Amino acid sequence: MSFFEAARRGDNAPFKYVLVVIAVVIGAIIGQIPLGIVVTMAARKQGMGFAEMEEFQRSLDFSSLGLGDNLGLLLMLLPFVTALAVLLFFVVALHHKRPTDVFTGRSRLDWGRIGFAFTFWFLLSAGLEIVAYQLDPGNYVWQFELSSFVPLLLIALFILPLQTTFEEALFRGYLMQGFGLLFRNRWLPLLLTSAGFGLLHYANPEVGEFGFALMMAYYIGVGLLMGFCTLMDEGTELALGLHAATNIYGATAVSFAGSALQTPALFRIKELDVPLMLGIALASGLLFLFIVARRYGWNDWAKLLRRIEFKDNQGEVESLDE
Repeated sequence: MSFFEAARRGDNAPFKYVLVVIAVVIGAIIGQIPLGIVVTMAARKQGMGFAEMEEFQRSLDFSSLGLGDNLGLLLMLLPFVTALAVLLFFVVALHHKRPTDVFTGRSRLDWGRIGFAFTFWFLLSAGLEIVAYQLDPGNYVWQFELSSFVPLLLIALFILPLQTTFEEALFRGYLMQGFGLLFRNRWLPLLLTSAGFGLLHYANPEVGEFGFALMMAYYIGVGLLMGFCTLMDEGTELALGLHAATNIYGATAVSFAGSALQTPALFRIKELDVPLMLGIALASGLLFLFIVARRYGWNDWAKLLRRIEFKDNQGEVESLDE
């Protein structure tokens, strides 16, 4: 079964997509309540004024509030956890689909694909980091502390994947399928969901630190990469693995000033060369596409430009209007 054939299961009335998106936003807001309470109490205790709070919102440096980075990370992830729960609940309750329907056209998630994408991308990131370290070791600061790294590792392995899974379920899954059923093609959902994925990260500290144009190019480019994988592979498994590897690596291995993930990672970079990062990300993405295309036999790239069609029980092509 194809990714969009799985999308046709259940009730796909357009107004239900609007309702679910609204419910997801409300779910995320509810998940922000603990963060708001803790930040407010800490700011009052520290006697912070408006200017100091503005600086915190820009940097997301929880140490300025007298809070640990791990607690801050956990609080920041909670909105994604509640939003994921709301999304999957309404996929079942309102659309009458299976939760897996928004993730894949297969009968169940292919964990082998997820594991391959995760392992390949994590090792590639680590390998490139080793090269960068060899070229400029003075740009790296070793900051390992067992007492803070162990809790970070637990959060990264058990909570952070829920954040990346939510983003994939919403953009590469739910909205990609919804736009596909609406517009009857693949390229427009790819562009819309990639742009939406980029705008989701608009408030990230990296945007203020390194510039809107550069960071939007990065986020939208990553969205396009994961969208290509989803459409060509008929499922989000590769995107799930790649996205989880990216964020877990960023949280545990290397941190830098201006990152949305201010964590007690193993290393901290003094200066980040963003244009170079974009170039490396582009090359890495193309290499990943080449590898998975060969591994999983992607031969029909032209389908990205073709109209979405379905076949009835007799093998005849039927319209989406039917």
